[in-house]
Amino acid sequence: MRTTTVSKEYARALFMLARREDKLDRVGAQLAAFIELVHAHKLIGGFLLAPQISTDTKIEVLRKALTGKLEPEVVKFLLVTCAKRRLDQLEAIGADYEELLNKHYNRIEVTATSARALTESEQKSLASKIAAHLKQEVVIRASVDSSLVAGLVCRIGDVVYDGSLRRRIQLLSNQMLKAKI
Repeated sequence: MRTTTVSKEYARALFMLARREDKLDRVGAQLAAFIELVHAHKLIGGFLLAPQISTDTKIEVLRKALTGKLEPEVVKFLLVTCAKRRLDQLEAIGADYEELLNKHYNRIEVTATSARALTESEQKSLASKIAAHLKQEVVIRASVDSSLVAGLVCRIGDVVYDGSLRRRIQLLSNQMLKAKI
């Protein structure tokens, strides 16, 4: 998923509306839940993205399905997104909205990849250590990659800190190949 100028503009519009209504977190959570629903149920995603189905039909179905279940701002946003034929950008819009929310709350997402699942206490410890250095609240997104063997790889924005055993072995191998005997 790549964010685009369009997705950034839509996310900014939703963010401004949610901030004005003092519903930043609720709107973000509901948008994320809707995106997850579309991913989990391929029929819903297929329906929303099908060019054979008229936009009016999609809008009517969305209106009936979502009114009363989501915040009115989220429903209106999804209807406008559908009317403008931008539902294919929904995942990118969600990511851009989350980024705006993180900036607003002075927090940063850190992707921590390890060879085994990190416990809750390990995630909290990692978050507090990174937060102390960055002076920001840290949200850990943990994932597992068994090919790392051991250690941890952290991605903070565009910067990767690779403390994995796989990387250390690779560095040692490179040093050995460069050594003159």
